[in-house]
Amino acid sequence: MILLAMSDLHGRQDLFDAIVEHAAGADVVVLAGDLLERRRGDVSVRDGQRECGEILTKTLQGLACPVLFVMGNDDMVVWHPPGDQFHDLHGRRIELGGWGFVGYQYSLPFMGGIHERGEEEIAMDLRQLANQVDQRTVLVTHSPAYGVLDQTSSGYRAGSPSLAALIAERRPCVHIHGHIHSQFGREGSSFNVARGAVRIDVLTGESEVRVDPRNGG
Repeated sequence: MILLAMSDLHGRQDLFDAIVEHAAGADVVVLAGDLLERRRGDVSVRDGQRECGEILTKTLQGLACPVLFVMGNDDMVVWHPPGDQFHDLHGRRIELGGWGFVGYQYSLPFMGGIHERGEEEIAMDLRQLANQVDQRTVLVTHSPAYGVLDQTSSGYRAGSPSLAALIAERRPCVHIHGHIHSQFGREGSSFNVARGAVRIDVLTGESEVRVDPRNGG
């Protein structure tokens, strides 16, 4: 199972196009939130993000593989692409090629977005989701787990302790997230793919950076 993982696209057409460019040969594309942005100043944020979602849908419709996604804290609407190619992962498990994909979209309060919740609410949500996560699971969240690729430029750790506890207990084979742009990279089986693109072989754990924001990508 080869997947292409990206996050924090924030409506950038170059990153939309990078999905198409680097998805060739992948079995699935995984998008970990903060997908949309208002591109025109003469419309509301929500209307602008809906327009951006339509552009993202048109950009990806020609892909030969499924697209799995969660929303992020900067997404002020929910992306609803039509067709069987696109799958909103939030709160559920999807089986593909012998692997399970489980998603969760909420982050701790950060920017006042609609996809933010307090730690107690996140803990309750994750308890409901825990039995869907096992060692053959690719866990897709927007937020990092506390202490893993979650440190902002000011030194604040924005990850969720409850998410860290879930990962320690259920041991998913891969955790894909974004949210903290400055922490793009890999730590163990966790991948922060904010503003970048990484191809991951789920079976072997091998990975290859295709778009590296640290190099201006």
